[in-house]
Amino acid sequence: MKTIIVYYSNTGNNAALANRLSTELGADVFRLVETKPRTIGASILDMAFGRSPPLESLPEGLETYDIVIFIGPVWMFHVASPFRSVFRRNRQDIKRYAWISVSGGALGPNAPIAKELVRRMGKKLAFCLDLNIAQYCEVPPKPTAGDTGEYHIAEHPGDLDRLARVALEAIRNLRA
Repeated sequence: MKTIIVYYSNTGNNAALANRLSTELGADVFRLVETKPRTIGASILDMAFGRSPPLESLPEGLETYDIVIFIGPVWMFHVASPFRSVFRRNRQDIKRYAWISVSGGALGPNAPIAKELVRRMGKKLAFCLDLNIAQYCEVPPKPTAGDTGEYHIAEHPGDLDRLARVALEAIRNLRA
């Protein structure tokens, strides 16, 4: 199954997982890069007003892939704003898609994400994984948003292995 991983990462957590999965699967990878540095204020304004930040480039040729796996953070219980331009421009070309997120999880699960993705893409979602740091990684019991916000998965190879195993199982189930 021809696969591409399209990812965005501000802290490096989603990048670490995207690159690990790309290597394990032999998948192509495309990194979304904003034209300006990301700030917390910009994130809040993007989410509050539905803004889409400008990106250096958008992935091309997504229609040639059997599945597109989007990997990125969840901000304020919504898909991170850098994905909006990709969804708007490419949703007609994408045959199947899935979503994986490494997010904090200190405030609880990101349950509305699957519904938001279906609404934005206008088609069924293959799977949605919310791999939150509070649940899957070695952090203090009942971590705060500050604890999970400062966590860097690349510094915890065992946690990256654990998240990669969960994601690979979901992806391989699609390929079966």
